[in-house]
Amino acid sequence: MSRVAMTAMLGAAAVAVALALGSAQPLRAEEQGSSAPSPAASASDWPFATAGPDPRQRSDSGTQPNVSSPRETGALQTPGTPPLTPVVSPPPADPVIAAVRQKLAEPGLATKFDKDDVAALGAWYSERSGPALWIAADAFTAKAKAAMEEIRRADDWGLVASQFELPDLGAGPTTPEAQAEAEIKLGLAILKYARYARGGRVNPMSLSRILDQTPPVKDPKAVLAEIAATDAPEIYLRGLHPKHEQFERLRHALLKARGPAPKEEPVDPALQIKLPQGKSIKPGAEHADVALLRQRLKVPADGGKDTIYDPKLVDAVRAFQQEKGLDANGIVTGRTRAALNGEGEARKPNPGRDAQRLIINMERWRWMPENLGTAYVWDNVPEFVTRLVKNNKEIFKEKIIVGLPEWATPTFSADMQYVTFQPSWGVPDGIKQRELLPRLRSASGGFFFFGGGGGDVLRAYGLTAYRNGRAVDPDSVDWGSTDIRAYSFVQPPGGKNPLGFVKFRFPNKHDVYMHDTVQRELFAQSNRALSHGCMRVQNPRRLAELLLAEDKGWSSEKVGAAISSGADVALDKPVPVHVTYFTAVVDADGKVSTYGDIYGHDARLAAALTGRPMRFEPAVETSQAEGDDVITSGGGPRKGKKSGPAYRAPDSLAEAISGLLAN
Repeated sequence: MSRVAMTAMLGAAAVAVALALGSAQPLRAEEQGSSAPSPAASASDWPFATAGPDPRQRSDSGTQPNVSSPRETGALQTPGTPPLTPVVSPPPADPVIAAVRQKLAEPGLATKFDKDDVAALGAWYSERSGPALWIAADAFTAKAKAAMEEIRRADDWGLVASQFELPDLGAGPTTPEAQAEAEIKLGLAILKYARYARGGRVNPMSLSRILDQTPPVKDPKAVLAEIAATDAPEIYLRGLHPKHEQFERLRHALLKARGPAPKEEPVDPALQIKLPQGKSIKPGAEHADVALLRQRLKVPADGGKDTIYDPKLVDAVRAFQQEKGLDANGIVTGRTRAALNGEGEARKPNPGRDAQRLIINMERWRWMPENLGTAYVWDNVPEFVTRLVKNNKEIFKEKIIVGLPEWATPTFSADMQYVTFQPSWGVPDGIKQRELLPRLRSASGGFFFFGGGGGDVLRAYGLTAYRNGRAVDPDSVDWGSTDIRAYSFVQPPGGKNPLGFVKFRFPNKHDVYMHDTVQRELFAQSNRALSHGCMRVQNPRRLAELLLAEDKGWSSEKVGAAISSGADVALDKPVPVHVTYFTAVVDADGKVSTYGDIYGHDARLAAALTGRPMRFEPAVETSQAEGDDVITSGGGPRKGKKSGPAYRAPDSLAEAISGLLAN
């Protein structure tokens, strides 16, 4: 049979089959698979259909309908192959969404706004065909109005409302392009607000490398999805701010500080009593200033002279000194006189600075982990205080000693994993290079105080030098040329060990921990920035008892046994430790307590937030020295100690080693 004849026969057969089945009821698509034709399908949808006209169909005009070829429709199939899946184009985008996509693709937008926000917005709208999220019928939706109203209240949350650019559609009909611009502006304002609410205004590490915190900024894609799904965007935006109790207390204090000036309260007449500058007065002494002191503290004399510094008045002075963080020895020093006189002086109001300090500390709470822990340790460096908090209740509070400004304690969070009793002490690299090495080099040269080799420095305080795990003779080392980092220096447990009897370990890259101390007299000082970065704890045994009772159910007696045996106790449940730098803390009654900016972090953060420098008061002097003269019970003056600086060079080998080991 010729090829022409074969072709004609196949064509005729196809037409016959089509005519025979034309009156049959077609199967539903789900019954015959994705390749089955719909009831309205043309012959071209069928296998082997020709490019000719469908003999079943004619137009009303009698002309043949336009029928596509199998190649154009993709209907031509080889027998035995699976049916082809038709390519379905996405539905056309809403005109506003189409304009939004076009504008978000413009390269200049990312230079005006945060590039991550622009990218997130672009990705989100690329998957949305319509309608617009914030605009309907040429106007803002109710959700859009609620979101913008909340953003306008940003100042109430310690942010700056003017930093968020909000759209304005105006009245009357608008073009899709204008609506798209408004849609984008509001979306970017919301993403910026969400970022700022979570601490994304300033990168802490850009201010100082020891501000080792990562703000919990929310993924912008998640923000868009969540705010699109809610019917109350204003509640969603408010919920982005920290939930911590201190943040909320600071916020209320900020609102109060920005409100009407409070009425001046009458000053207690006793606070107006001023003690003149003069000699320090010891208990039992007689002095004319004692009579003024009685009036100031409201402690009348019990039948004796009002100029005698009797025990009852001494107790009142000690209580005052304790409250003010002074050395509570009962001696009326120049510092005690100044503190007594200062209470009656009205502090000059500075609303701008006071509000900014609250905002700075609110910002720091934005950097904190969202979940502090069911039970956690809170070491607040400027306050010189540690707390143990359980179920939002403070169950332990004590004084701590923190790093000197040149050895500043870092800010970070880590998990406490070990409580080590009777610890040995290894000299950290920073102390080795900045403190120990210069002394070893001087000693090796014979000019270290009273002469001798480097061994004198180490043996004086029981330090042993090691290299590659093996003890070395320090006098055999040329400390002038060696790399001290190749050596380790360890002090065994004992009465001279600077860590005392317990060390609380929460591994971190800063090699910082909490511990006991052999210099417990330093807790009497008001400014306790005295260490090389680690935190020394007053009453560390009680802290250990509480931690081990919580973790293991241990009694005080069992803790005592662990102390005696020098146990290294691993906690079953690590306890979060948050080392912070809050210079404003608000109590349950709304009273704001402020603390000195000992490391200058407040000033740097204020400049970053406001663009202008702002100074805050530093901490008070470290020294608690007495005045020039001391009045004793014998009635005569004797020379007292001069007020000294917070830090000075050592005068002796023992003092140098003691200072070196003040970890």
